[in-house]
Amino acid sequence: MKVVMRVLLALAIVLLAYISWRSIQGPIDFNTEVAKRDKAVIQRLVDIRTAQVALRAQTGAYTASFDTLINFVKDGKIATLVKSGDLTEAQLEAGMTEEKAMQIIHAGNEAAIKAAGLWDSAKNAPQLVRDSIYSPAVEVLYPNRTRFSVDSLKYVPFGQGAEFEMGTDSLITASGYPIQVFEAKAPYSVYLGDLDQKLLNQKIQEVLDRPGKKYPGMQVGSLEVANNNAGNWE
Repeated sequence: MKVVMRVLLALAIVLLAYISWRSIQGPIDFNTEVAKRDKAVIQRLVDIRTAQVALRAQTGAYTASFDTLINFVKDGKIATLVKSGDLTEAQLEAGMTEEKAMQIIHAGNEAAIKAAGLWDSAKNAPQLVRDSIYSPAVEVLYPNRTRFSVDSLKYVPFGQGAEFEMGTDSLITASGYPIQVFEAKAPYSVYLGDLDQKLLNQKIQEVLDRPGKKYPGMQVGSLEVANNNAGNWE
């Protein structure tokens, strides 16, 4: 009987030690995993923002469609300005401007270019070069991203196939001017849902308890306020 009691006591001690260890290690493991997943989600939201800003610059509007955004990144072209040469101080003092110079150069009359003093005899070419080179959007927007997948833009990392929520709208600023806005977001429950539910619920509640209207997840941009496409982690 004493042996049985000793065994049970030993097991109880081991169990209590494990429970105590888990009470400490559990939150540590949870926070470590959350940090890893947050980082992946933030990177994806930054990639979405990059594409949205470029799309608006080219078309004049954001999009609420991931198909449109992805097709733009895959098939679109973005102009990169190639610039070489500058006006001299003497030319500037004489009233020459870059705009005037480029008008003369783009007219293509070599005699007129030389007459305006805009010919570089050493290069046997116009003094200024201002050309646009059109490159694939994906190369311009995401350089050196060898493992970048355009089709993954819409998917929430660790979200088991879930897609980001994305929308666009137009807001009126305090000065009365309309401004286009977009937002993309994913709640914690989507990409942290398979982790410890008690700790996840505590994390969500902590956000909801903060002053102001806070989003329990990761979000870039806003349909409610003009925030210059900022992320809520910034």
